[in-house]
Amino acid sequence: MRDIQVSLHHAVPLSGTTGGTESADRVADVLLLLMDSTEPLGVTEVAAELGMGKSVAHRVLRSLTSRNLVEQDPGTMGYLLGSAAVAMGARALSLSKLESEAAPLLRDLRDRTEETTLLSRPVAGGRVHVAQFESPRHVRMTVELGVFRPWHAGASGKILLAHADPEFRERAIALESEQYDLDQDAIAALNRDLDHARERGYVMSSGERNPDAGAVAAPVFGVRGVVIAAISVCGPRSRLTSARAERIAPLLLSVTRQVSARLS
Repeated sequence: MRDIQVSLHHAVPLSGTTGGTESADRVADVLLLLMDSTEPLGVTEVAAELGMGKSVAHRVLRSLTSRNLVEQDPGTMGYLLGSAAVAMGARALSLSKLESEAAPLLRDLRDRTEETTLLSRPVAGGRVHVAQFESPRHVRMTVELGVFRPWHAGASGKILLAHADPEFRERAIALESEQYDLDQDAIAALNRDLDHARERGYVMSSGERNPDAGAVAAPVFGVRGVVIAAISVCGPRSRLTSARAERIAPLLLSVTRQVSARLS
């Protein structure tokens, strides 16, 4: 994602892989191209960017789609990474330095709040949860790791979007307003939440994705102050009220500052 982190194209070539087959190279090139794009790409764009024929690009995309590595955006009919690719990415991210640095602090935050703590990372078009420490309480919130989530619904998505590049943020909101049929009131409310998130350093959500869930999230920054992750505390709305989320926020901010310092 060009607008959130340094493009992987600077480190990973799109073609000319040594030791592989031409077909495998084409598949890898298409996946890397879609990973690096902030918007769905059509067959013509993929073919032109990679210097391959349209028929070849179409065959590769159909093959990847059949395995859920790629999917078509219903609004533009362009292609973007699918659920299987997101899950693979989430698994890779879970092995990164970020998780190893965050894990003990997430566990401690879980113990202090007795609510589930989550680590989330941005991916093309949204974000995924890559680690969680579950609440010890009998009634608790849990999530499925590696499942794609949009930006606009949920505390971790909104805090990542709030601290993204302004141009990227505008494009992301425009795309999600079309994909999820957000009206002007919903967009205005989202922008207010993002403004407040930047002012306070954290954001709360209540019943946005799950009607019974509440959460509070804060950002993790890497080198050069780029937002690279979000840490959140989530629980049943009956316990994680706005008042309690406000009391948890200082603990959460202390954790995200410590993780950010270790990574930068």
